[in-house]
Amino acid sequence: MSQAIAHFKQQYPGKISLPQVLIAPFILQVLTITGLVGYLSYRGGQQAVTHLTHQRMTEAGQQVEQKLTSYLASPKLANQIGSDAIQRGDIKFDLERSDAQREKYLWQTMQLFPNLTWISWGSENGDAMGIWRPSPNENLQISLSNRSTQYYGNYYALNEKGERIKRLKIEKPAYDPRTRPWYQEAIAAKQPIWNSIYPGFTPGTIFIAASQPLYDRGGKLVGVSGVDISLANIQTFLVQNRASPAGEIFLIERSGLLVASSSQEQLFAEVNHQPKRLSVLNSQSSLIRITATSILKEIGDFSRIQQQRSFDFKLNRKKQFVQVLPYTQGKGIEWLIVIVVPESDVMEKIHSGTKKTILLCLAGVGAVILLNIYLSRWITRPIKSLSQASQKITQGRFEDQVEDSQIQEISSLAVSFNQMSQEIQQSRQQLEDYSRSLEQKVSDRTAALQAEVQRRAAAERALQSANEELTHLAYLDGLTQIANRRQFDERFQQEWLRLKREKFPLSVILCDVDYFKPYNDTYGHQMGDECLRSVARAIAAVPRRATDLPARYGGEEFVVLLPNTDLEGALSVAQSIQSQIQQLQLPHCESKVSLFVTASFGVASLVPDDLTTPEQLLAQADAALYQAKAEGRDRVVSRSV
Repeated sequence: MSQAIAHFKQQYPGKISLPQVLIAPFILQVLTITGLVGYLSYRGGQQAVTHLTHQRMTEAGQQVEQKLTSYLASPKLANQIGSDAIQRGDIKFDLERSDAQREKYLWQTMQLFPNLTWISWGSENGDAMGIWRPSPNENLQISLSNRSTQYYGNYYALNEKGERIKRLKIEKPAYDPRTRPWYQEAIAAKQPIWNSIYPGFTPGTIFIAASQPLYDRGGKLVGVSGVDISLANIQTFLVQNRASPAGEIFLIERSGLLVASSSQEQLFAEVNHQPKRLSVLNSQSSLIRITATSILKEIGDFSRIQQQRSFDFKLNRKKQFVQVLPYTQGKGIEWLIVIVVPESDVMEKIHSGTKKTILLCLAGVGAVILLNIYLSRWITRPIKSLSQASQKITQGRFEDQVEDSQIQEISSLAVSFNQMSQEIQQSRQQLEDYSRSLEQKVSDRTAALQAEVQRRAAAERALQSANEELTHLAYLDGLTQIANRRQFDERFQQEWLRLKREKFPLSVILCDVDYFKPYNDTYGHQMGDECLRSVARAIAAVPRRATDLPARYGGEEFVVLLPNTDLEGALSVAQSIQSQIQQLQLPHCESKVSLFVTASFGVASLVPDDLTTPEQLLAQADAALYQAKAEGRDRVVSRSV
């Protein structure tokens, strides 16, 4: 054999061996492609992560904005509700005397807004009263300070109905609300304002108050209403919504004073036995401190930031991404939301993945080289053997000759296979017959697979139909067969976002069956259920748009969602529903307003925007419903936000 190979090499000098052709170019290609793909993958991953980081920072900023807007809306709304009640004469603003109705009103307001800490009323005579929440788990307390108490603060515990139980303590010295900043600043501004942030008596607690002048029906100034809320919830929200593990989110005033931060540091320092606000440049967090310095270096002054700004800076030779968003909420709230994310947080996985990629590429290249060497030897060995055997085949004559090649082994095969072409032609017919047999088998198998696909498609359609039925049941109230609370909440959020984009009005009607508990007690729960079903049918019978949604809100309460409907249209719908219920003429001997079942309605409407929330719209509708009940029930009261 060796002699035959030597003879062939002498006959065909200057040829390249097959192992050389298989191994060398393939290894070069693998190395080039692997290196290029690895580099492009790293660069692409780096750019993608940077883009996603900015996107995540933007989302985090929007979440903080929404949280602040929702959280800060309650104090202003509570102040306005109280002011409206005093102007209408629903509440007597005579703080020299105790008034159970006035105390009950403040108690109900605190129940309506669970994030409030204090509601304080002060009169021009120096009298004061307030209600406060010691902690989320404690009952509310009423505080009174007037001439009868020698202007000492008398604190009373309240029960679950908002009624006094007992006096808890007397707080000295005498208290005059007219000397307090929240009173004086509201009088000077002559409009609702936000007061300065101040520390609470409990270490680590911080508060902010919204105050508003109060006027009687004649427009005469009678006092000031102040509502306090804790910023602890904002601080906790920032901690839970960091854009990255090592990043920070913090709020600052235009003056550079810290409002809240995800570092959970104290925002007041003791200076000469007096609490002093902490500047962001003196923050205990080095990342917050250096970020603030970089903002001043990049922009020049906090007060110059009027729109969202993004930039980056180096800290210990590592890039830090920064995004600054201005936030305004009425007079007194001019804050900046600052989000900082270290590049190392987002690039750590990229670097780890790059190392793994390099190791895998090296391992893959090594494995490919070894496999290629093995395959080249495995391929060339029989080819060499076949080449030697083919030289002995001398039968037949061929019209199509195999061209010669510069590769020794292929050149040898060309000589041998040119002699074997006739035998290959004879085998071709056998292969064609066999191919037709295979095609028939494939056709049969394809038909079987198509039948199986159709069977599975039918099963999938049946499953989809069952799922749709379950979804329908999940969004339907079992008693009244109209939409339930879950369907209303989802549609409410969807319509809010849609109408916010389109800038069209959204209205809500809250409906409560009057004196329903006495009805249940008198006629029984079965008749009570039938009454609710009749009321639901009456509500659903009122002509409406396809996008309107009547739903059971809970108990004897119903709600109607009216997209693209202004306050006038919503009032018309509510009055039609009231008329439908009256036409039912369901007997109600225990009702104090009619011989038949009636209902009270609260209507509210607004055009959704960035300054309002869905909760505000529901709160206004609920306040209107409460007013309808207070004014005698069986009526429609409306409010616009």
